[in-house]
Amino acid sequence: MSRVKTMIRRRCGALLAVGAVGIAIAVVTTSHPVSAADFPAADALMSRLMSTDNVPGAALALIKDGRIVLERGYGFRDLATHAPVTAATLFNIGSISKSFTALGIVQLVDQQQVELDTPVIKYLPELRLSDPQAARALTLRQLLSHTSGLPADEQWPAQVPPTREAIVDEFASMPLTAKPGTRFQYCSRCIVLAACVLERITGGSWEAYTRAHIFEPLGMGTASFGPDALERAPNVARPYRHDAVLGDVPVPWGRLQYLESLAPAGGINASVDDMAHYALLQIGNGTSSGVRLVSAQMLTELHRPEIAVGEDWTPSARVENLHYALGWFTADVNGAHILYHFGGNPGFRAAIALVPSAKAGVVILTNGESNAFTDAASRSLIKQLLR
Repeated sequence: MSRVKTMIRRRCGALLAVGAVGIAIAVVTTSHPVSAADFPAADALMSRLMSTDNVPGAALALIKDGRIVLERGYGFRDLATHAPVTAATLFNIGSISKSFTALGIVQLVDQQQVELDTPVIKYLPELRLSDPQAARALTLRQLLSHTSGLPADEQWPAQVPPTREAIVDEFASMPLTAKPGTRFQYCSRCIVLAACVLERITGGSWEAYTRAHIFEPLGMGTASFGPDALERAPNVARPYRHDAVLGDVPVPWGRLQYLESLAPAGGINASVDDMAHYALLQIGNGTSSGVRLVSAQMLTELHRPEIAVGEDWTPSARVENLHYALGWFTADVNGAHILYHFGGNPGFRAAIALVPSAKAGVVILTNGESNAFTDAASRSLIKQLLR
């Protein structure tokens, strides 16, 4: 894969105060600069929801007509120092990481190194499941669409093993809870198994592959993996949880340690600027800055709905045709077909929502734990972009 130089992005550190809520806004000049007056509703929405939902800091990117039109930081990445969030501030993106693993797999399909519907055991002969027949039939498509028949996250041991090899060993003792290919069961460890196939095929780590074939071509210069890299970053959002009595309480970095082995399913760290360029790839026919990362055919395969999602996964706002594709949820909202994913780990929440037909999108990263904030903000901002 050709290496593209990281785009030079100008940033300014001006801070503005927003009304009585007292939230700082770091205004960032992007490669397509716009005036603060162009998106007053976005600023008002973010400020109001952050105050209501106790979110210490957030970063926002808006994409319209296939270009980044806005990148801003709101609030603080560190409440102790009052260091502001900027477009370069690093956050954990949680389960949005799953879409990166899916992208890596279909890149290998493009190169005819792997097939989505070939049994995984062809690539990992040592794989054992509690059902030998299922082990002979399990495919990458099923792993990436959460239709493997393996149980959902809440039914796995709470303690995540420290290595990927140990995670794969767990599969031998987990009973299947559905016939493969018939039911959506959100399984993070299944994404790790898919990443292990990628590692076996490429002969290197999932991290090394993702950095070389996704981060670098997209110019995602600050993106990294796992809690240790996050903690060491100079411009990092410190994770917080909100306590009704104590207020915003820092989350110890040690609570994120499980993300070292589980990184393909939830351990990527990125800035909103990084994620805006990742979003452009997803709505841009598989190319970025003139470089093709994935064929248009395989991008369509990534986004094609695979399995209907049950009512227990239906968001608070009404959506229609809720499905899971390969690393992405898909749904129809107010007549628009969207791709989206949320991410959540201790002290962090993230959301990405894209409308490929309109070449529009929203990315929101936060260092708080409010699902209501990311849900409401992303939905409202998508509506604004489609007006």
